[in-house]
Amino acid sequence: LPNEERLTFIQTKLKHIQLMMKSKRKVKKKKKKGGSHSDQTMFQVATNVMFTQMSANKGFKLFGERAFAAMYKELQQLDRGAIKGKPVVSPIDVRSLTPEGKRQALDAVNLIDNKRNGKIKGRTCANGSKQKLYLKEDESIASPTLSLEGLLTTLAIDAHEKRDVAIFDVPGAYLHAEMPPDKQILLKLKGKFVDIMCDVNPEHKTNVIEEKNQKVLYLWVTRAIYGCIESAMLWYDLYVSVLEKMGFKLNPYDKCVANKIINGKQCTICFYVDDNKVSHVDKKVVDDIIAEVTKHFGDLIVSRGN
Repeated sequence: LPNEERLTFIQTKLKHIQLMMKSKRKVKKKKKKGGSHSDQTMFQVATNVMFTQMSANKGFKLFGERAFAAMYKELQQLDRGAIKGKPVVSPIDVRSLTPEGKRQALDAVNLIDNKRNGKIKGRTCANGSKQKLYLKEDESIASPTLSLEGLLTTLAIDAHEKRDVAIFDVPGAYLHAEMPPDKQILLKLKGKFVDIMCDVNPEHKTNVIEEKNQKVLYLWVTRAIYGCIESAMLWYDLYVSVLEKMGFKLNPYDKCVANKIINGKQCTICFYVDDNKVSHVDKKVVDDIIAEVTKHFGDLIVSRGN
């Protein structure tokens, strides 16, 4: 069940939508009587209320220094890595790039998210749409995801066996997975985002060039940045390899459910990308599993309940 804060947030948003729908009905009645009419659809109303993510440029205008600080922190994470010593991007000598290499570079998509708790978060991902043009004929990038049946079945087992249950999130999950050495992927920053990255790491200044009257910085992508079409599969393979080293075995019917017998009882982890549910009848076992995953991926965002 959602915690009290999340429940309050959902109720507030639903109330907002109900008010907007009521207002919309009134506008329609006025139209029939010859009054003014708003062309805003209910879909637009809902998305305006529920979705708080926007382009970074719009975020800069709305939130000023708070948005710049958030974007600085995001680019800093790419430069230094989600965990120290694991950078997501690295400097590359722009003089070594061919015209074709520059054409294949992926544009950086920079976003600002106004979260429900008032925090402003920056997000940078790659526009991987052009990567599909360069896929090999037999190359697969599809990543397994947890099925609804798998999730509901494990929940039923948790309840029946009265297991202790925890959910946890791996922050910056994709960024833990390395790009294959045979993959040469470049990320292209433009305009003011070049300046922010150079503030993060002055080493990049020597590789800044000008294209079409704006600053451009090409970066070598060394880890599975969000937006690249192979990132989901790279993270899946890494995470499964960690679970298997911990002694878990994947369910043959759902490749996102893993089980291990601990102290004579089954322990189950089911995961959807970076969101996980772990359960066992012994709370200490659940604690130990979370501690072991933390050793591999750093601090987790954990929620407990019964």
